[in-house]
Amino acid sequence: MVALSEVPSDERVELVDVPDDECRARLLRLGLLDGSVECRRRIRNGPVVVRRRGTEVALGRSLAREITVERAPRGDAPR
Repeated sequence: MVALSEVPSDERVELVDVPDDECRARLLRLGLLDGSVECRRRIRNGPVVVRRRGTEVALGRSLAREITVERAPRGDAPR
């Protein structure tokens, strides 16, 4: 497992561990915790942009460092 902030662009991952309950609840409401997400962009010294079901969300660099992810199984496309 690795931090979201370390994932290269265009890689699919599943968010495994989110640092606190408030962040977890927000990401769950956005549908980012129930399947794989695509890491769209890592902005140098800035946020990480993830995409799921056509929705892109920018997560701050400090939060992205605390979110643990694992690679999504191949063929796991967004629904």
